[in-house]
Amino acid sequence: MRKSLVVFIVFTALNLWSVVGFVVNSGSETLSRIDFESGDVEEAFCALGSMPNRVGLTSEFAYVVNSGDNSVQKIDINTGNTIAEIYIENSSNPYDIIIDESYAYVTGGMINKVYKIDLSTDEVIGSIIVGGNPAGMTILDGKLYVGNSDYGTGYSNCSVSVIDLLAFSVETTIPTEVNPQFLSAINGNIHVSCGGDWITIFGMICIIDPASNSVINTLDIDGVTSNFALIQDNVVYVADGYGSLLYAYDANTFDIIYDNSNPFIPGGSMVTSNDENLFVLGGEWGQNFTVKVFDVNEILLNEYTVGLYATDMKIVPEVVSVPEEQFVFPNYELINYPNPFNPTTTISFNLTTEITDSIELVIYNLKGQEVKQLNSNHVLAGRNSIIWNGTDKYSHPVSSGVYYYNLKLNGKTVATKKCMLLK
Repeated sequence: MRKSLVVFIVFTALNLWSVVGFVVNSGSETLSRIDFESGDVEEAFCALGSMPNRVGLTSEFAYVVNSGDNSVQKIDINTGNTIAEIYIENSSNPYDIIIDESYAYVTGGMINKVYKIDLSTDEVIGSIIVGGNPAGMTILDGKLYVGNSDYGTGYSNCSVSVIDLLAFSVETTIPTEVNPQFLSAINGNIHVSCGGDWITIFGMICIIDPASNSVINTLDIDGVTSNFALIQDNVVYVADGYGSLLYAYDANTFDIIYDNSNPFIPGGSMVTSNDENLFVLGGEWGQNFTVKVFDVNEILLNEYTVGLYATDMKIVPEVVSVPEEQFVFPNYELINYPNPFNPTTTISFNLTTEITDSIELVIYNLKGQEVKQLNSNHVLAGRNSIIWNGTDKYSHPVSSGVYYYNLKLNGKTVATKKCMLLK
């Protein structure tokens, strides 16, 4: 009689209603916390440094760029306590931050650099020169795309730098329209919001094909374009630099839905989204800003007041477990040793027959995001093993924590276990 084992597989997923949002109030120099489920707002959840500008989030921490202090402030998102102050460089005037697994990247707006921060040590571990006055960033397929606004020379050399994250070096530079200040990876392309010069040159969206590293389309929005928010994979909303309008276009056809001559009102200076809602941040200089929440049909659901002159907003999606399901599989005896480990562990499993097709071991983090695939093309019957060295798909070391690994045969998950990396 063949032995069988009941394996409980737990998948993680993002809740469709993002519970908590954080807003950087540059005028108040505070970080606001909004619980969208209860409606509670903590306007001064944490005191920030000088001239706070942008924020990046993980499941545990908020990283706020304090431009006036040349630093990044690390904050516990549950308590509001400041954990660390990560100094960047004298006169760097850091502008934006983006987080990718175990690292963060920060643009130095005044000295034309991008900095790499190791989030396990809270230290800057490298920097590279890019174009003039780098601003916003996005990441796609192991590449960091950096908008070089070049306002210091009158926007004469506006461009996007493409950085290979594994080598941490500039691969190429792509010319753009004026003032490429915000970027987003949408449906396999890089969308660049070029806001213009605020006087005679107006906002345009450049669509970059990452395969050819070239601009394949340009959308004339007019006005002053700000950042992006994607709703249900097909509509891209664009905030307004003046904070009163909202623009939009189709992510697939690039047809313009709202432009400066026909905007959506009320608008805002920054936008973000989840699967079900659009969040719009706006307000008047010298007054408290507001966050307006719309559904996918553009119906206003609620409004929340935050601090003075807010400059950024991010949503933390709640990580929940899908109800457990039972599957009966042969006993693959999937296990890793050592566990906990640092930095290498051996994942072993048992097969009753030879497998000539590809098998996969896929590593996931607690958010359900794929970290790395470990493949083997020919596996013999009996005991087999594959080593995971604690790195992600870009060969970057991952942070300490719990990870799941799935054994897949012919594309189907047949066993799942968890392991813990302790550094």
